[in-house]
Amino acid sequence: MPILSTLRAAVSTVALVGCSLAAHAAARSFDAIYVFGDSYSDVGNISTATGGKIPGPLYYNGRFSNGPIWVDHIAGTFGLTLAPSLAGGTDYAFGGAEVTAPVPEGSQSIPSVPEQVALYLQQHNGQADPKALYIVTGGGNDILNAPAGTSPQELGSEIAFGLAASVELLERAGARHLLVPNLFDVGKLPAARLGGISSFATATTLVVNQQMNFWLLLEAFSPHTHIYRPDAYDFLQGVFADTTHFGFTDVTDPCVVTTPTPSVCSNRYLNLFWDVEHPTLFGHSMLATLAVQALHQH
Repeated sequence: MPILSTLRAAVSTVALVGCSLAAHAAARSFDAIYVFGDSYSDVGNISTATGGKIPGPLYYNGRFSNGPIWVDHIAGTFGLTLAPSLAGGTDYAFGGAEVTAPVPEGSQSIPSVPEQVALYLQQHNGQADPKALYIVTGGGNDILNAPAGTSPQELGSEIAFGLAASVELLERAGARHLLVPNLFDVGKLPAARLGGISSFATATTLVVNQQMNFWLLLEAFSPHTHIYRPDAYDFLQGVFADTTHFGFTDVTDPCVVTTPTPSVCSNRYLNLFWDVEHPTLFGHSMLATLAVQALHQH
């Protein structure tokens, strides 16, 4: 895997990650970063909406991890900061969001990724900033929440269509730089393993990535659009194949356990997963390096 060999030197420690990101960022600049997605990219919308109850005290500053998440690192490399859209910021991602439909939450609902994009455009008179970077991700919650008996082919196609439609909306509105990572193997998450759906989750992930490659190939024919496609799937496979090289001692168990009583593992910086669905700050730093490298190489 050539992508792994180029990353190894950069991700040996979080400090080295920061240096690597800063070096790559010098080659390109953006005047803003807009984010659409789920809890992997939410810097505080769900926390704001719930008065800080979710994700809770074991998490960092409204993020679903124990430190800054990958989009924070990306923003920082370009001298930018991210704030939740509910607080007037540019990050529209919501923890718990799906791609295929809004998620009911009490008397309201968590907006889907396409709805997040539509809200952004509504607030900006239907015009996207051509000098900004747009990050579009999602799909993990659709897979983890799928009813038993769901077809991987059908669900994967629906997720890919929703993501591609979001990208197209932004492009038609004037967006010129779009970062759209492929979906990591959802079957590797502790939540999938503990729920007995690892095979289904992996199969659906592969469909999503295959279909997205097709849709984004069509989008890429526009001479004015740059679509950056970090290979998160391949990267995570490499981490599992060579765990100790990347500095992890545990890539299967969550660091945070919520039942029967909340507890945190002793080696929080050596675990890949903070909880059953989300990576630790170290995992997020690696994803950020992967993304900035894609921006640099395009």
